[in-house]
Amino acid sequence: MFAVFSSVGTLLVISMLLSVVTFAVGCAVGAWFFRSGVAGSAESRAQSPEAARSIERMMMASARIHDLAKNVVSHVGDHGNKVEAFNSDLKAMAGEPATLSTDTVLLAIGQMTYANTELQQRLTRLEKQIGDQAVELRSYGTEVRTDSLTGLANRRAFDDEVQRRFAEWQRRRTPFTLLILDVDHFKQINDSNGHPAGDAVLRHIGTVIATNSRQMDFRCRYGGDEFVVILPDTTAQEARVAAERIRKALESAVIPFENESLSATCSIGVARIGAGDDVMKLIRRADEALYKAKEAGRNCGFWHDGSECLPLVTASTSAAHAAGSGPLVDSLADRNAFLEALTRRVPESQRFGIPLSIIHLRIENYGALCQAHGESAARTTLDAVTSFTQLALRQIDLLARLDDGEFAVLLPGSTRSEANQIAKRLQMSAANCDARLHSEKVRFSMSHGIAEFHADDTAESMMSRAKMAAGAKEIQQEAVNS
Repeated sequence: MFAVFSSVGTLLVISMLLSVVTFAVGCAVGAWFFRSGVAGSAESRAQSPEAARSIERMMMASARIHDLAKNVVSHVGDHGNKVEAFNSDLKAMAGEPATLSTDTVLLAIGQMTYANTELQQRLTRLEKQIGDQAVELRSYGTEVRTDSLTGLANRRAFDDEVQRRFAEWQRRRTPFTLLILDVDHFKQINDSNGHPAGDAVLRHIGTVIATNSRQMDFRCRYGGDEFVVILPDTTAQEARVAAERIRKALESAVIPFENESLSATCSIGVARIGAGDDVMKLIRRADEALYKAKEAGRNCGFWHDGSECLPLVTASTSAAHAAGSGPLVDSLADRNAFLEALTRRVPESQRFGIPLSIIHLRIENYGALCQAHGESAARTTLDAVTSFTQLALRQIDLLARLDDGEFAVLLPGSTRSEANQIAKRLQMSAANCDARLHSEKVRFSMSHGIAEFHADDTAESMMSRAKMAAGAKEIQQEAVNS
């Protein structure tokens, strides 16, 4: 009986010690997070009152974790005293075998089991409290790295991100592009309409940037009326198209404020990381391109190619030929290639329940464009759609050209809701895109249909449903316009 009791007691004590070690690790992680979050706290306080308040709340949360850790030590110490007294009682029993009975041993085991259960309950409560404080600390850390006005990242977060991207460039040669945006005549907006109007403009610009960039892009309010976007793994042509898309979206935006409608434009400078660059050189080149845009009259963008600043160009055949890449649309998969890729994806979704969606895109006035402007207008429009659609997609996605003026997009792992967000972004890009034919602007609009995978779907049935949905939306739009 004594041997059995010793084994049980040993296992209980070991379990208790493992729990204590777990809490100690948690406290250490919390302390590390706090130190890393407070590093540079003076700088954060200088940047904004919000950052200072976040730091203070973090310090209070850390203090609470420290108190909780002290409670853990106190509870374990009390339990250790009970174990020590229990061991003394055992020794006394062992020295007087005549007084030792089964009931006595069972009573002792019951007392020790109760003590262990009581400690475990206390540790469980403390574990939850420490977990809550860790969540609170993480939320404060997010506040310190977020601009409270626009909801974008702030300057401190940008400094960390650009260094990380630069390190990745040095290690793996993964390129990235820097886009600097400055609001044109922002002081006049403040002077004429007041600072609340200026804040409304800045908030709206943050929304425009977020809406017209990819999820993988890093969006930041750099300071004042200046914004920065980091475009990872982006070619020069893709970066120029992305910058021009943001500029046009802001140019056409109507910003509601009280009973008025405000407007704003921006100047943009773009530079891509290159040989011999460090972070400061890259920022300086993007700044030079930005000032070139201001000198050129504002509401435009320039690209620094490493030696000189050149104007940004729209997604058109002229830009594609200038880059030496030929028409963009000719590089796309055709209907058969798309159908084969979709056929390979369907069994994955059937077997593992992986989401799968496709988008059918249709240029609504494609026939009228061809009739009015000829083959060159058609090619310009198709290249424009190809360019801004590819910018919105992931590497795993597939864009294909179907019939005249129609495209299909394969989105593995995406739900209908996620596909709808991408489709809306593409429609906005189309509305803000001026494909140029010689000196004339070619305007176009797009409709879309979405099909999400169903258990009984085939590749053909998904494509058919998406096409029917696109046609139905186009009919509805025609009815509204008429």
